[in-house]
Formats: sequence, structure tokens, C-alpha cells
Amino acid sequence: MKIILSLMILLMALTVDAYEFPETDGKWLRAAPPNVKMMAAYLDIENNDDTEKTLVGAFSPAFGMAEIHRSIEENGVYRMEEQKQLTLKAGDKLQFKPGGLHIMLMMPKETIQLGEDVRICLIYQDSAGEKHVQHLDFPVKEAAAN
Repeated sequence: MKIILSLMILLMALTVDAYEFPETDGKWLRAAPPNVKMMAAYLDIENNDDTEKTLVGAFSPAFGMAEIHRSIEENGVYRMEEQKQLTLKAGDKLQFKPGGLHIMLMMPKETIQLGEDVRICLIYQDSAGEKHVQHLDFPVKEAAAN
């Protein structure tokens, strides 16, 4: 019985298709005063895989809510627009930076301190509709420290 159970576990491990996450660089979360209810996080994402990746969301255990936004300027007025999904073809790169794409983090569960790391998770969806979560740690930095 132990042999059969071991073979079943081995077979399940071999049939699991490993999802290849895009590479990330330059991660940082903008420091803010303790009473602020929203913060923004930034990074670069590069798809070095030969399959298309679709970023469909984000979350953080340190915040009540997270969304991917793009800042848009219309007639001299800036507004934010939620991005429900962003597609990265093979070789594509997305740059999340102030004034553009960013991860908007809302309702912090506790005070976020300068210098600490905050876990933010990116959610990707593959062509079969399966979701994959990439766990990343973002250092909290001053706005000019990128």
C-alpha cells in the first residue's frame, strides 16, 4: 500500500505543470504618513517566457484591498483607471512607475513603516483560465528612492 501511495504522489507531482512567472525588478512601495488610507507600489515586469502572460489582479495581506491602476491625464486633469487585465506577450515589459501604472493598495491593516518589506501578490491567469499567484516583497522607500 505504501508503494502505491508513493507512486500516486510521484505521478501527481510529475503531472503538475509549472507556471513560469515573469521576472520582476525595481520593486518598491511608496512610504506615506501613518494615517494614509492608500499607498502605491511600483515595479518592472518582464515576460522572458515564450508564452503570453495575463496579469489579472493583485492583493496584499497587509491591506484590505489592492487594484492595478493606470494614471491617465485628460485636459490637464489626472485620474486613475483600474486595469482589469494586462497582457504581456513574449518579450514584453511593463513598467509600473509614478504617474503611470501602479498597484493601488487601500485600507492598510496596520501602520506601514519606512524600511520594512510588504508582501504584495500578483495574480496571473493562463490560457486555460487557471490562476497563478506570484508572491513578492516590496521594500518601503521614500518617493525619490527608486
